[in-house]
Amino acid sequence: MIYSVCIVGAGVGANHLDGFLELPDQFRVHSICDLDAERGKALAARQQGVGFTTDLQAVLADPEIDIVDICLPPHLHVSTTIAALEAG
Repeated sequence: MIYSVCIVGAGVGANHLDGFLELPDQFRVHSICDLDAERGKALAARQQGVGFTTDLQAVLADPEIDIVDICLPPHLHVSTTIAALEAG
């Protein structure tokens, strides 16, 4: 099975993107989510087919996404993780 991933946070998320791209038989990066559109779009553009959004709720509601990779500042980890868990 290949898991579809959304990376939330384009700062540290850049390192995570590199890791996911090294495992194409296990992961496909679906999209990048970041409030900084310039930074997020630039990261998404590094790999063909990777989308971009600023809307975390849309990410959490997207049935195509299997994994939400939270790469946000530490103070946002708990609330974002809870939101992802509640979304299923």
